[in-house]
Amino acid sequence: MRKGYGYMNRKISLGAAITLIIVTIASTFSITMVIAMRNFDYNLTQVSKRQEMFEYITLVDKDVRQNYLGEINENKLRESLARGYIEGIDDPYAAYLTADEYRKETERLSGKWTGLGLEVVKMDDDSIVISSVHKNSAADKAGLQKGDVLTQLDGKDVKSYTLSQIMSKLGSAQKVKLTVNRGKDSTAFEISVSSYNLTSVESRMIGATGYIRITAFYGNTPNQFRDAYTKLESQGVENYIFDIRYNKGGNLKSVRDVISYLIPRGTYARLSKANSFEELVSTGAYEITKPSVTLVNKSTQGEAELFAGVMQEFKKTVVVGEKTLGRGMVQQYYSLAAEGAAIKISVASLSLTGGGILEGVGVTPSVPSIMPAALENQFAFLNEKNDPQLIAAISTIKGGAISTTTTTDSTTTTSAATKVPSTTETTK
Repeated sequence: MRKGYGYMNRKISLGAAITLIIVTIASTFSITMVIAMRNFDYNLTQVSKRQEMFEYITLVDKDVRQNYLGEINENKLRESLARGYIEGIDDPYAAYLTADEYRKETERLSGKWTGLGLEVVKMDDDSIVISSVHKNSAADKAGLQKGDVLTQLDGKDVKSYTLSQIMSKLGSAQKVKLTVNRGKDSTAFEISVSSYNLTSVESRMIGATGYIRITAFYGNTPNQFRDAYTKLESQGVENYIFDIRYNKGGNLKSVRDVISYLIPRGTYARLSKANSFEELVSTGAYEITKPSVTLVNKSTQGEAELFAGVMQEFKKTVVVGEKTLGRGMVQQYYSLAAEGAAIKISVASLSLTGGGILEGVGVTPSVPSIMPAALENQFAFLNEKNDPQLIAAISTIKGGAISTTTTTDSTTTTSAATKVPSTTETTK
């Protein structure tokens, strides 16, 4: 009886298993067919729309070529068509880039640049002052310094130029002659463009506080950040200030690497695409356990907002300053191989694990601090003695508003969805 009972049990189980397999196959086939039909209908619709677009452009092209009195510049026409198409999709962040623009943008996002290596600002007394000299650039090697007052540009008094004309000339010229005042001395310089690595991380000690300013998130930013952080740790810092004011973002992979250095392992954000999503997960390479403040302002955007939002959500920092700009869309570059040009379009939106949306919303500071308008153009020359927002950050730390945090690992699995390529992601 026992054998018979066991045998019958096996027969029933086998039959049920076969039935289950058949049902599963049928269900899978049905679901697959539904999805396939939907995709087919969608693709068919897209083909139809594309055909209508081609026919429309062909009609315009035919009428113009048959009747236009002038001569058509084919290269300019192709470029104009591409620009017009991108403008027509109503993506505020989309753009068409010429081959030269694309090359420069790719170079910049990687952390490299070719130029003179200096930035200027117009002060309240209308003087033009050098606000930044890029490390290892031609300007740096020539001896120009932050704070030098520009008096002549290519033999002309700078008063004969507008600020935009000066900035345009410094940004496009291959060689320039400059005369600057430094104290009572007047010195002439002649500099030519050169290639150099961009420095996007600056650090120093303010008392027992480690101050780290991140000006952008380039391909080389993570290594610069780790070097700065490690150096400050060796000096016995008690807490940190991360200054990302005026940081316009840059490379998404870069900020992901920096975030992974500061928060525990686990999911911290999501990339939502048209038909899929990707969870952004920290590798937990390191975790900050000391108190920190993150300084933001209305010009903090993109990847910098992700940094502030994640650090705030994980309770690793207290955000001080102004509400950020609110640019949480991710763009992808697509090269047009034949011309060397490229298009940039929005392909995903960023949101935090807690549901926080960046696009159009931004990050709201826990401790508000407004920069007076009169000081905004002097930002490069402010410090812990006269920068009201930095003073507020130091006060927040000294006031004990931040406690030391240690978070246990919260490992989560990542989605198998298709990832957005990381080498050219930007929310610029």
